[in-house]
Amino acid sequence: MSRSHVARAAMPALGTWAVTAVLGGLFPSVALAQTAAPGTSAAAPGAPGPVPVAPATTAASGADSTRRIGVADAVGIALAHNPDALSSAVDLQSAEASRGNIGGQLGPKLHVDGALTAWNSAFYLSFGGENFEVRKRNTVSASFTLSQPITGLLPIYEEYKVAKLGVDVAAIQREAARRNVALAVIQAYYGLLARARLSAVADASVTQLEAQQKQAQSQFDNGVIGKNDLLRAGLALATAKQRAIETRGQIVIARSQLTQAMGVSPDEPLEVEPFSGSEPSSPERDLASAEAHALSQRVEVRALDLRIEQGEASVSAAKAKLAPQISAVANYTHFGGSAFQQADASYVGLVGSWDIWDWGTTWSGVTAADAQLSNARIARTKLEDQIRVEARQAFVNAQTSRDALGVARAAVTQGEENYRIVTKKFEANAATSFDMVDAESLLTQARAQVESALYDYLLARAALESATGAPLPGM
Repeated sequence: MSRSHVARAAMPALGTWAVTAVLGGLFPSVALAQTAAPGTSAAAPGAPGPVPVAPATTAASGADSTRRIGVADAVGIALAHNPDALSSAVDLQSAEASRGNIGGQLGPKLHVDGALTAWNSAFYLSFGGENFEVRKRNTVSASFTLSQPITGLLPIYEEYKVAKLGVDVAAIQREAARRNVALAVIQAYYGLLARARLSAVADASVTQLEAQQKQAQSQFDNGVIGKNDLLRAGLALATAKQRAIETRGQIVIARSQLTQAMGVSPDEPLEVEPFSGSEPSSPERDLASAEAHALSQRVEVRALDLRIEQGEASVSAAKAKLAPQISAVANYTHFGGSAFQQADASYVGLVGSWDIWDWGTTWSGVTAADAQLSNARIARTKLEDQIRVEARQAFVNAQTSRDALGVARAAVTQGEENYRIVTKKFEANAATSFDMVDAESLLTQARAQVESALYDYLLARAALESATGAPLPGM
């Protein structure tokens, strides 16, 4: 199994992205203008309205048909439209058909043969001066044969067990595919929301820097600051505008990733509901619990257990083919148009066949089936180790992400207090306007980190649910 259950594997850590895509280059010290009024608490995560999935022009033209969806709704749509989810359902149908094909061989078979023959002429035999019609010009025959395997039932039954287990495996693989689709949708959903929040931060920074640039222009006109300070403010504003454009582009990409994961058109008129309220607690209380739940709940473990049962049945079926094959048969035949053929005849009996020597072909089948069984058992042990590592990694990521969220929230409080102190100094002419800009930027940086840390945690939590086999939203 190569699939990773860590949210960061699907999307880079949002905290890092926020720094590189929003903060960089606005000012030498810190590069972000604030998203809320200085001195106020950070807005609740997801405070802005819903994020449109369809492009803005599409959403505007069909506003009446736009439907808001939550993460569970997005998963439900994906399970009904995503190609991977649909393909897994087809695989299950194929397995069920194979089971029915083999199951039909357990019962008796009725075979019918028939013939209607038109000869060039009737056939006569001369005897005692008279001609006797031996065969008419047209003859007809019909034969009905009923056969039932006897010794052959054992290998057929073992093959049926293999096919029946194959249906169970296909059902589990379908569930695994649906869980993979659900996780991808959840990651894309939160990824879109995170980028929308960071784009709002970038837009707010442009607004704040425009105000700072006007203030710098006024101070320059009054001879308070020099030309270099004015140019510095203008450069910061230009950089902020460039970053805002980049973050809006990231929203378009994230929107496309979500619609692709859902299996719908990028122009589908949908809006995703932002996350609101407090972040949910971790689904696992400790590392041991996470590993235990992963081993007991992961569908991949159940699938391999069934593969082992399949292997055992395949070995039994291969060995059963070494015995002679005996079947019971019953036949009824009707023949018309010939004096030398019995008109109606029937019989019952036994028929048998046995490949006494086939150059080891049958025994090689036993060896191959036994080797596949050994591989399945080895894979089971390997899978347990891999699942433990994935559960451990997902649990640690979820814990560290939540701890980072707590640190980010504490930083907002510190940033607000720092801004309050700098404001007081500025009012007392003990601080410059650029000290104010730095204080605002630090506060905004802290608030942006809260948004990034929140969605990092939500992504890590979803990955932990997936790694431990816990139910996912919408399933």
